[in-house]
Amino acid sequence: MKSEEQQGDHHPPTGLTVCQLQVLPTKTLMMGVSSLVLLLCMYFIYPAYPTTAGKSLAKWTWLACNAQNGFFHGRFIPFAFLVMVAMAWTKARDYRVLPSWWGLGALLLGLLFYFASIRTIQPRLALIGAPFVIVGFAHYCLGWKVAKAVVFPAFFFWFAIPVPGLEVLLTGRLQILITQLCYHVGVFCGMDLTMAGTNISVKGNGLEIAPGCSGIRSLMALVMISAVYANYTQKELWKKAVLFAASFPLAIIGNFGRIFTILVFSQMGLEDFAKQTYHDWAGLLFFFPIALSGLYLIDFLLNYRTRGRKKIKRSVKKVVKAGEEGV
Repeated sequence: MKSEEQQGDHHPPTGLTVCQLQVLPTKTLMMGVSSLVLLLCMYFIYPAYPTTAGKSLAKWTWLACNAQNGFFHGRFIPFAFLVMVAMAWTKARDYRVLPSWWGLGALLLGLLFYFASIRTIQPRLALIGAPFVIVGFAHYCLGWKVAKAVVFPAFFFWFAIPVPGLEVLLTGRLQILITQLCYHVGVFCGMDLTMAGTNISVKGNGLEIAPGCSGIRSLMALVMISAVYANYTQKELWKKAVLFAASFPLAIIGNFGRIFTILVFSQMGLEDFAKQTYHDWAGLLFFFPIALSGLYLIDFLLNYRTRGRKKIKRSVKKVVKAGEEGV
């Protein structure tokens, strides 16, 4: 059997842990720091895109993620990345530093995306390649174990890529879906409703399911929350995938509940309250509690047997411990 140092790592092991990097030889440390500074300048300072008034990739991304195109959440991704890297640091700080040439593969792939984005003047290509640069650099300098700890934070950056037309494409379909669900469920429950396009009338009082009520922003928020929740609470890949995929139907269910309760209040004669106060607070008071409760329920069902085994093991340990103390 090959040792961990021999499996795919052509650099000799340093014998240091990540938190002891400051004692590396000065030449090696300076090369690593210089490479990191160069990468940061490429992404944050160099004006690579002439058609965007000479903005750097970071500046373009910040301006491209705005409320008008529905990607304002992208401005919070870098802060989330720093928080997750800090969490990964607590886990990886005691790992041995095992530099590996294999990291150059991912690093060069990410840089290829960056240079292709400059040639084609498509900043989104550089954003697609950025996670490969982060993971490849960590793998090459520190080893696979450390790189593995930053894989999720690195690819979380993809949520900051503004996709043209995505909001327009999804908003219309979600509007129609929510309108039809609310109408048919309301009629089934005996409510006095009429529907025309994305408008629902309650006792003759019209309520429009506006684009902002389609749930597209809530969907994006819940997808990101689901990704983080699944990554940090599940061990098996298939469980992570199930929780992530569940964010889509949960977002629709939560938004349906929010809009339907507005119709219920209108049916009760509280049109002004439903359209104003309740409408403004329903997302916080209704949508996210339903959606997050759904995530927790799915998590509970996925790990029901595992939790049962853990409880049995804890009970057995307590019994054995009590018996030993009695003896």
